[in-house]
Amino acid sequence: MSEHFQPKEFASKDGQPSPYPLVVQQGLYDLLEMLRAKFGKAIYINSGYRSPEHNAAVGGVKNSYHVQGMAADIRPRHGKDFEHELGRLKIIANKECPGGVGFYKNFVHVDFGPYRRWNG
Repeated sequence: MSEHFQPKEFASKDGQPSPYPLVVQQGLYDLLEMLRAKFGKAIYINSGYRSPEHNAAVGGVKNSYHVQGMAADIRPRHGKDFEHELGRLKIIANKECPGGVGFYKNFVHVDFGPYRRWNG
């Protein structure tokens, strides 16, 4: 848990319980707090922890960091400046995230695995 992010935000969309005490591992909370501080605004979680079943249903890779409680798909607040703010968030994540960063049309994937970058 952290100042700006609560475990319920990371719950698997299929309702399956997480094996982690705080739904996701503490390193993810720390990463997201750092990104939020650099972004200067709220960050919203599209997808945090995924049960293996939910991960398979959405086409995630078998050993996804989402299943390990180490990843989140994040976005800025929806609104008239969404595209601009998403662009800012992508730049910040690319610069500041020591792990994986995936760039997608409507969100950014971040994790605290090894350093990698990709377009989804």
